[in-house]
Amino acid sequence: MKLYLEFLCLFLLCFSPQLFANSSGANRNLTEIHKYIDETGFNGAVLVSKNDKLIIEEYFGYADFQKTTKLTRKHLFSPGSVGKEFTTVGIMLLEEQGRLSYEDKISTFIADLPEWAKNITIHHILSHTSGLPKIKWKKGILTTDAITQLLNSEGLFEPGSGYRYSNLNVVARALVIEAVTNQTFSAFMQNNLFEPAQMRGSYQQLSAKDASPEKVDGDYPTFLNGVTVYVTPIDLMKFEIALTSNVLIPFSRVQAKLDGDELSGQSERALYDFGSFSKDSRDTLLSWQHDGSNPSHHTLKFHDFEQDLVILIMSSDGNKSTLYQIKEKLVARLSASGV
Repeated sequence: MKLYLEFLCLFLLCFSPQLFANSSGANRNLTEIHKYIDETGFNGAVLVSKNDKLIIEEYFGYADFQKTTKLTRKHLFSPGSVGKEFTTVGIMLLEEQGRLSYEDKISTFIADLPEWAKNITIHHILSHTSGLPKIKWKKGILTTDAITQLLNSEGLFEPGSGYRYSNLNVVARALVIEAVTNQTFSAFMQNNLFEPAQMRGSYQQLSAKDASPEKVDGDYPTFLNGVTVYVTPIDLMKFEIALTSNVLIPFSRVQAKLDGDELSGQSERALYDFGSFSKDSRDTLLSWQHDGSNPSHHTLKFHDFEQDLVILIMSSDGNKSTLYQIKEKLVARLSASGV
């Protein structure tokens, strides 16, 4: 209730047109952002937290193509590639517990791999250096389809010698977690990630019957273990705070797996699938950012560690560039206002 009241007060102060004439310069700046969002036709959610407290939570537009259901905090989006962090953190948690090593061969956990793939390590599937090809997508693709592709794959390069971003790596992570824990990845994620982070509305979709009526229109129908995850914006914000506050695993372990990517050609790409990052000359983490798409659903998660500021934007209108524009305006205006 306290958090709700804090947000309500901020909303009335910063976004109410009636208060615009009497607001300070900082409040006018935030009102201008609200107007900009309205003008872009943005359909989605904008959340901001400061010092682990939610200060902005706004929903724009509708959950359905017919525009009959207004978006609310209960609605679910596909986070796209941002959802890969769940498999990454799951593997890192098991490594922290001593239940696996990054240098373990995935053939220890996944049977019947082709001969070339028997040199793939867990490190390789976390860093997309396994040599596995991209998934061949089709509507309604199942985990069994992905496993068939995995077991019949031809390596693009010798594991560890190249880079190719592939969701087969992510499916493989989920399969490894299941083999190590002797439980479904869905159950593991619920018990070890969602519950500790207090994520109440998010889920893994493995069949058509799993699909939630609260899911926002615009996603591509898939049913892939480790890949097809749906989250509420508030849950994804909770995950970010839990991840960076030592709730799930020591954050120092996460930071240790940012540097070291030499094969992708992207110097600031996080080695273990946490997006991109920036550091200062003393190797202090300044910020990181991760985006994802599926295909009209877009997600942008940005964390400024110097300001302890998190901006999370999720949409379903198919316009990814809008998320970056909104984020830049929020960063500028919040910085100018001293928030």
